[in-house]
Amino acid sequence: MKILKVGFIVLTALSLAACGDRSAKETASSEQSSLVENQTKEMLTVGSSLEQDGKEVDGTSKKMEVEEGTSVLEVLKDQYEVVEEGGFIVSIDGMKQDEEAGKYWMYEVNDKQPTVGAAEYLVKDGDQVKWFLNALH
Repeated sequence: MKILKVGFIVLTALSLAACGDRSAKETASSEQSSLVENQTKEMLTVGSSLEQDGKEVDGTSKKMEVEEGTSVLEVLKDQYEVVEEGGFIVSIDGMKQDEEAGKYWMYEVNDKQPTVGAAEYLVKDGDQVKWFLNALH
């Protein structure tokens, strides 16, 4: 009978130890991952400017430092006043698109038009982002 009690106590102790507090371990691990991620983010230098009808708009050429993993759209919103409708940029610093004239906001990175939206394009160090409001041909 004594062996049965000891066996029961040992089995109960092992069961409780196996259950443990997993959430505390997961939280600590998650916090540690976040801390490491924040420490390893590289800072990038990015330039941006606005162009309307083929000419650069005075006072809109800017340089800024951003974290690695920043999108073109985030750069735009950090530097200029932006109005979006339905996922499209309709106004930047008060310059609005004109559907009747066929003028819409587009962007280039290093003089090349990306094939993805501004929210998906992640900038690299030294990128030059140009937003332009021109008539589409």
